[in-house]
Amino acid sequence: MAGAPDEIVAVESLTKTFGGVAALSDVSFRVRGPGLVGILGPNGAGKTTLLDILEGLSEPTRGAVRVFGAPVPPYPRRRVGVVMQKEVQLERCTTREYAGLFAAIYGVKDGAGRILERARLTPRAAVPMARLSGGEAARLFLATALVHEPELLFLDEPTAPLDPASKQEIGEMLRAVSRERTVLMTTHDLREADGLCDHLLFLVGGKLRASGPRDELVAAVPEGRRSGLGVEDAFFHFCAVRMRHGEAEETR
Repeated sequence: MAGAPDEIVAVESLTKTFGGVAALSDVSFRVRGPGLVGILGPNGAGKTTLLDILEGLSEPTRGAVRVFGAPVPPYPRRRVGVVMQKEVQLERCTTREYAGLFAAIYGVKDGAGRILERARLTPRAAVPMARLSGGEAARLFLATALVHEPELLFLDEPTAPLDPASKQEIGEMLRAVSRERTVLMTTHDLREADGLCDHLLFLVGGKLRASGPRDELVAAVPEGRRSGLGVEDAFFHFCAVRMRHGEAEETR
């Protein structure tokens, strides 16, 4: 079935099981671009499993995925960029060498310089990767994933280990990037998503509890259940969960 012209990702009845345990159960949604889409949920919700399938790194047990309106496989790798939850850091590699490696992989002329400039790391080009701060490394990974100017970008918990100032820097980069392309980002930081995301997917226990534009989901929360925290209010309303000892616990 052909997708709409601006359909970037479509998922239909997606299920993924591991040893009989469902990591994802009958998940369906569509994403149109450009914009920043947040896949929100607690640890163990199935966020990374979903991203692995959308990135073409894993196959669903059941269901179908379309990217740019076409079924996968085959996967349109040249049109997609990815930042994994734990990117490999080559300790003996300088920042310039790392940027040059990925520029060569994608065949982008002068790509190393473009990566360093986008990551604001040109003055740090000769510094070994192991000496970069968390925020600097995050900017480098993001710029590297964008070197071939993909139309679709996947990010798995890109700001999880960062301090507030570095989170803000990456957030500003993502907002700028998402004006021209589609970004799907997993996170369990509801407050961060409140300030960044245009569209939201709420995933709990491998099931999609709600999806839609951020403002619509926030507006759907009954007046008496609002605390003024926007996305956080919407998440707990649609997902029927509460926090207990730092973990999400279903209340139904």
